[in-house]
Amino acid sequence: MDGIPPERTVTDSWPALHGRPVLRRTVAVGLVLCVSVAAALVVRGVNALTAGGTGRETDRDRAERLAGLHPSQHPGVGRFYVPVGAVYTHTSGGAPVAYLHYRLGGGRAPGLGDFLSAYDLPSPGPAAPLPADLLAALGGDEPAEAPELPESAPTPAPGPSATADPAAAPTESPSPDAEPTDPAGPSDPTAAAPDSGDPDADPEDPAVEPAPAAAPDEPTPDDPAPAPLPTPTWTPTPTPTDLPTHAPTARRIYVATIPGGLPGAADIYIRATG
Repeated sequence: MDGIPPERTVTDSWPALHGRPVLRRTVAVGLVLCVSVAAALVVRGVNALTAGGTGRETDRDRAERLAGLHPSQHPGVGRFYVPVGAVYTHTSGGAPVAYLHYRLGGGRAPGLGDFLSAYDLPSPGPAAPLPADLLAALGGDEPAEAPELPESAPTPAPGPSATADPAAAPTESPSPDAEPTDPAGPSDPTAAAPDSGDPDADPEDPAVEPAPAAAPDEPTPDDPAPAPLPTPTWTPTPTPTDLPTHAPTARRIYVATIPGGLPGAADIYIRATG
């Protein structure tokens, strides 16, 4: 029809591709590859920029962190479990409390043994009733009682103790009532005067020399010096202001096996307070 311009094709804008189908396919494939690589680099850059951020923390994250089971608290494990139920709230006194429910399928899937080893938990102990607030918070088909994991009791604060301090060794001082001792021995007024060899000699005559007094025994180098006695040093009891103001996290974990389930299948219920 007259007045209508003919439709333009790619070969019209790129004359070099006219009549060369192989070159057209090569250019098309190259353009597709360039666009794909550019898109992959953009996605990877966005992921790298957002990987370091914590993002928005949910109640499940808070509950896991309070119970000590958050993935960030076990970086060397390489795996973590996701609870099927999580509740994070506060008591009437304002203390945080968390309730968690994990369900393990067992069999070929990770079971109870892997869960305990991943979080370094002990084996379950005797059965104990589940707390009423845990049953009310989860509101599922929780059993009335289940074996409870033994938790280690907090270490009591050390009290005053006596420790030996060699630097504070006592020094013995003579008693004011003690009589001085003579190294040469006690003096006896009735003791005989030293014999000078002449019975008629005058003891007051300066020509007569008295016999020398016996020298006191000096300690020999081989005699060890007496060791000083240590004195006890008392450590003062810390005042209430010196003690930590926050209470340690209390955690109770219950493990209930699933009737008719595979080996290792279990329901795990956790109550943690801070």
